[in-house]
Amino acid sequence: MTAYNRFTLTMICFSVLIAGTLLIKQTASSEQAKIEFVGIDYAEMNKAVELVLLDMPEIAEELKGIRSGVHPRTIDHSFSDKKTKFRIRIKNNLTQKEHSSAFLRGIAEKQTSRYKDALEIAESEYGIRVTEEEVDTYIKQNVATVWNMDKRKYAKALDLTLNELDYAFDRDVYAVDALWQKIQSIVMEEFPRHRGEDAEAYRVRIKEEYFSREVEDEK
Repeated sequence: MTAYNRFTLTMICFSVLIAGTLLIKQTASSEQAKIEFVGIDYAEMNKAVELVLLDMPEIAEELKGIRSGVHPRTIDHSFSDKKTKFRIRIKNNLTQKEHSSAFLRGIAEKQTSRYKDALEIAESEYGIRVTEEEVDTYIKQNVATVWNMDKRKYAKALDLTLNELDYAFDRDVYAVDALWQKIQSIVMEEFPRHRGEDAEAYRVRIKEEYFSREVEDEK
C-alpha cells in the first residue's frame, strides 16, 4: 500500500491500514454494509468537519490542546471512542451516509477497544510493546512523507499542521500500525500460510488467530 493510499484510508473509514484492518471483526448487518470507500467529496471537507465539530465540542477541545501543545503526544492519550466516532461521522458526512447514534457509538467503542486489545495481546502473549519512539519513527518513514492535497485539506479543516495531524491527532491508528509492523513476522511464523491459501485470506486468518486469544480470555 502506498503512503497516499494509507492516508486516504485512514481518513475515510474506521477499519483501516495494515494494522487497522485487523481491529474490527465485521458482521454482516445491513447497516454496516452501507459503509463503503466510495463517493468521497473532499471539496466539502471544511463543511463536514465544521458540522461535526459543532456537535462534538470535546473533539474541538482536543484539537485546541494539540495546537497549544498541551495535549500529550503519547499512545495512552491518543485512544478515544469519541475521536473514532468523529472520524466515522466525517466520513459519513462526506459520503452522505447516515447511521443511528447507537450504531455509531457501538462501532466506535468496538474499534477503540480493538486498538487497545492489539497492544495488550502483543504484550501479554509475545512480550512486545511498541514505544513512543517507534511510533514516531513509523510516522516519519511512512506517513509524514505524504504531502498530497487531500491530506492538506483535512489538516486545514481541523486547523492543524501536518505534523500535528500525523504525530498527535492520528497517532492512535499509527501506533497500532507500528505494532503490527513489529509483530507481523512473529505472528506469520506462528501461523504459517496454508498450501494454496489466497494471500488476502491468509492476512484475514492470521488477524483472526491473533485476536482469538482475546476472545478466549472473555469466555
